[in-house]
Amino acid sequence: MSPTARTTPLRRGPLAGLLLLLCLLPVTISHAGTLYQRSSIRLEERARQAAPDDYSFVVMGDSRSNDAMFAKALRTAARFKPLFILHGGDYSNEGGEEETGNFLSLLDRFAPGIPVFVVFGNHENQKVFVREVGPQRFALSVPRLGLKVVALDNSWEALYPAELDFLKTELASAPRATFVAMHVPPETSRWRGHTFTRGSAELEQTVAASRVVQGLFFAHSHLYDRSVFGGVPAFISGGAGAPLVWVSRHGERIYHIIVVRVKNGVASFQLVPLT
Repeated sequence: MSPTARTTPLRRGPLAGLLLLLCLLPVTISHAGTLYQRSSIRLEERARQAAPDDYSFVVMGDSRSNDAMFAKALRTAARFKPLFILHGGDYSNEGGEEETGNFLSLLDRFAPGIPVFVVFGNHENQKVFVREVGPQRFALSVPRLGLKVVALDNSWEALYPAELDFLKTELASAPRATFVAMHVPPETSRWRGHTFTRGSAELEQTVAASRVVQGLFFAHSHLYDRSVFGGVPAFISGGAGAPLVWVSRHGERIYHIIVVRVKNGVASFQLVPLT
């Protein structure tokens, strides 16, 4: 060191201490983990406060391409004070980081504090979805309320054996109020086109053999429709923002959400148009 060189001591004032603390904190402190993980924690908290004999949740799907309508769907859902929101998939066009970030910010802005669980849709990006949103298949279980929701991945317009096995396992220990969701509807005499056939017969048999499934939720087609599948009420809910279908033999071309009310263990379903 030259005779004239010297070191300057670090000044550890209040600002320096604050900066050091911020550097040590995790950068994801307000958005830790996936949406699914954050929502699971919120659901556990809300379930402790919910009335076991009377609660509700909201179903919607296909919100891509229209933030204003999706915001309206979220605001409308929030007015019903739901236990959670089940999104049937296709929150984006391609599922990239920017679209996913926008989706998450809309949830924070228009449905703050409400748990949101998302079914994997055909427009999602698998890597981004798993990293930011959640698993491609999952089961929500709330023992205190006697509630279970099983979500499967049929985004390739097929329900493969692994998904069916997962469903059968979950149904084996399912409570009275159980619901099943996936993105693509099965092909039936009523629903043709934009549907899946591989695994459809097995799904129908599995649902029909179960005594606990009270509702089936699908999306993918941008409309609302209600039918019966495996002896159970079945819904297409694809009207949370995506461009509505031009024409359809069945169903209604309306933006909407579905409110599911479970009272004394029995589900009822309310179509709520977004007018």
